[in-house]
Amino acid sequence: MRRLLIFFIVFGVMVSLSMCINSTGENSGIRDGNLSSGDSNKVNLTIAGQPVQLVLRTTVKEALSTELINTNDSDILRSYLTHKIIYLDYNSSLPLEEGRICVVDLSMKLGFLRPLYGHVIVDDTIFKNESEREKVKNSNITLIIKVVRGNRSATIEKVDNRTYVIEGNSLKELDKAESRFVLAIYRGIGENS
Repeated sequence: MRRLLIFFIVFGVMVSLSMCINSTGENSGIRDGNLSSGDSNKVNLTIAGQPVQLVLRTTVKEALSTELINTNDSDILRSYLTHKIIYLDYNSSLPLEEGRICVVDLSMKLGFLRPLYGHVIVDDTIFKNESEREKVKNSNITLIIKVVRGNRSATIEKVDNRTYVIEGNSLKELDKAESRFVLAIYRGIGENS
């Protein structure tokens, strides 16, 4: 448990640092959320007046190929902004290299925005018992993001007003779906800053 926590902290610091570095080269990525050149995995945005380089686990073009079911980018952003707790639901026995790395990446990228929006990000590891977990999961202030290594290619499906399923049938497909989810939030925040 402690090793996993240390891993998340170290990984989070590395992701946060890489996101804060704004590359100045002409071909360093997509600027100000303009996604016309989708062959990069970097998007340069301005959030709260600060330059931020969002580094995705796939190219923008691949992320945008994710199928959205019952939702769109502005809906994902609205759900993110209107809930204070983010509950990450995933198979904890799934190896990192087979998909759990997407959960870690999602957690770190949403955690990077925590100082601005004050979200609490939780998963099963923090609860002492089942009743605590169910109380948080069933709260109206909780947004549930379920990451599933399933049978579909890259898909984000809105199940109800508080639940999104990010699904992929391989690590590559999960990377596309997770990147699209993060991209919707960061671009929306960047456009509204």
